[in-house]
Amino acid sequence: MSGEIEEMRSQIEDLVGKVSDLAMQDLRDTIDAGEDKASSKEKQLLRVRRSLEKAYHLLSDLEDEVRH
Repeated sequence: MSGEIEEMRSQIEDLVGKVSDLAMQDLRDTIDAGEDKASSKEKQLLRVRRSLEKAYHLLSDLEDEVRH
């Protein structure tokens, strides 16, 4: 089970990077459009990233429990 958890954590880590890239691109697009506030899309992407990071940490805690 530990190997499966590590694989899921790795996949989540990849997703966090992709979501962060999308949020950064949206921020650039917003700035290029002359807007001065974050778009709702960027805010939603940041919430997704935080949720993924939370899942990553929860899996880390679960992995620690499996080891003990």
